[in-house]
Amino acid sequence: MSKADHGERHIEVFAEATTIEGWRKQARAGQRDTRTFTFVADEGEYMPGGEGTAPTPLTYFVAGMALCVLSQVSNIALRKKLAIRNEMVLVTAHFLESGSILAGTKQGEAQSFEIEMQIESDEDEEVIADLMGMAHRMCFAEASISNPEPLEFRHRLNGATIEVGDFEVGN
Repeated sequence: MSKADHGERHIEVFAEATTIEGWRKQARAGQRDTRTFTFVADEGEYMPGGEGTAPTPLTYFVAGMALCVLSQVSNIALRKKLAIRNEMVLVTAHFLESGSILAGTKQGEAQSFEIEMQIESDEDEEVIADLMGMAHRMCFAEASISNPEPLEFRHRLNGATIEVGDFEVGN
């Protein structure tokens, strides 16, 4: 039996971000061969020059995880014909920023993610517990955090590839 017989599909999502002005950034994102969407991010007034005119990039990141889990809940309930209502996912993420830009020691790290899922249903508890567990397993955003894949980096200056010295992400 081929992998396709087991429901395997490959999904490619892209996002291209550019600066509008200052901290205000615009992203064009989507999946290949589908619609693309454009949205804006901004830093809050806590950052010099930030205006708080749009959600921060971290807000989109955390919201993406909540929406991913919730989409999987809907997907499973629809396919299994389960009656659910008032489903909600709350993701709370904690990050730490430390060091100094001028000293070259500045870094950011994710410290923890808390995911709370709530569903109302007259279905058996075991059925809903299975749905919840499968939704966690199916969420690509959650998998990216709990089982990270290596990152690939390419850097360009004025169109030419450049080497960026040693750096470690998240350490």
